[in-house]
Amino acid sequence: MRILYLIITLLIIITQSMLSAQEPPLVEEVLPDSLIEEDNKKDMETMMIWKLTEELDLQVEQADKFFPRFREHRKAIDEIKNKERALGKSLNKNMENKDKLTGAEVNKIIKESTALRKKMADLEEKFLLESGEILDPNQQAKLGLFKHKMMKNMKGKMKKRQKRRGMKDGKKAKRGKKHGKRRGYWN
Repeated sequence: MRILYLIITLLIIITQSMLSAQEPPLVEEVLPDSLIEEDNKKDMETMMIWKLTEELDLQVEQADKFFPRFREHRKAIDEIKNKERALGKSLNKNMENKDKLTGAEVNKIIKESTALRKKMADLEEKFLLESGEILDPNQQAKLGLFKHKMMKNMKGKMKKRQKRRGMKDGKKAKRGKKHGKRRGYWN
């Protein structure tokens, strides 16, 4: 009887150690995409504000004036992006119905999309120029370069994340044998 208890106890200990040795599933694998996107959006916003504060070396008085304007600007930009996405979805839907798509419709959507991008560029320019009321010229220049720098950093972090998760060029790497690749004479 003691041997049976000892064997059961050992099996439980071994099972527990094996389970604890496994990595927990990634948050992305457990939560639905919509929740992850909302969390990511909030995290991105928080990180952007933190990085902007750090990069621009904002004083408290400057931050109190700057960030409400920044949020309004982001909201206006997001609205334009949403309109542009809706145009893209409309174009894709029309492309699926090949007989209904005409050159005039395509031209109209292209012109609308271009107008939205111009409007976005105008908003960016206006925001950067008006930021001179709050920021000094050096901070204003840093603000102008911030978006490019932030995107570059995010792209690098995303590549590292993909490598860590076993992805190559945005696609999950296949494990095991080299699928479809045979070593030939020149390889």
